[in-house]
Amino acid sequence: MKSDDSRQSTRLIYLHGFLSSPKSEKAISLIDYAQNELIELIDQGKLEVLVPALPHKPKQAIAYIEKLISGSTNTVLIGSSLGGFYSIYFAEKFRCKAVLVNPLVTLQESLADSFLGHHVNPYSGEDFEIEMSDAEYLLSLEHADIKDHEKYLVLLEEGDEVLDYKLTLEKFHNSSQHVLPGGNHRFENFEKYIPEIIKFAELKA
Repeated sequence: MKSDDSRQSTRLIYLHGFLSSPKSEKAISLIDYAQNELIELIDQGKLEVLVPALPHKPKQAIAYIEKLISGSTNTVLIGSSLGGFYSIYFAEKFRCKAVLVNPLVTLQESLADSFLGHHVNPYSGEDFEIEMSDAEYLLSLEHADIKDHEKYLVLLEEGDEVLDYKLTLEKFHNSSQHVLPGGNHRFENFEKYIPEIIKFAELKA
């Protein structure tokens, strides 16, 4: 019986970005850290670390993530890029904590050309189409105002070549932030910040 432990359990969910996968460097770094530093919590049933392969279509991804969150007494999300956008949506909906890593916070017009159209996932080889209806659906999920800034930890690198980090700074001005010079959209320093993420999630072995 794990009923008592489950009430205290945490579900830590990493949401990868667009055209990414659970095989990305950040995902693997998180899995390795959990297996080495948090294995006692996992073995005790107090922690689940989930690194799912998300559907490419936003509507399907949202439905899939909601199923992962449902039934969890305490969820902490880690979202990179588009996964960060999803994390904001669910953090506001379920009032759970979220770590945002170079996140997409608004669907900028400048991204339209690269987001819409035919794509091939470099990890899985899957090909798919992103249509205008997918972009419109994402726009419908955007939160103009953040309710609980203290529920967010924001990790940004100024060298992000895909997203404007200043938009995130503006939206999460009252949240805990780490803004690093240089870097890129992948957030090169992710592995270094995993202990900070675990501390924010209030996980202790």
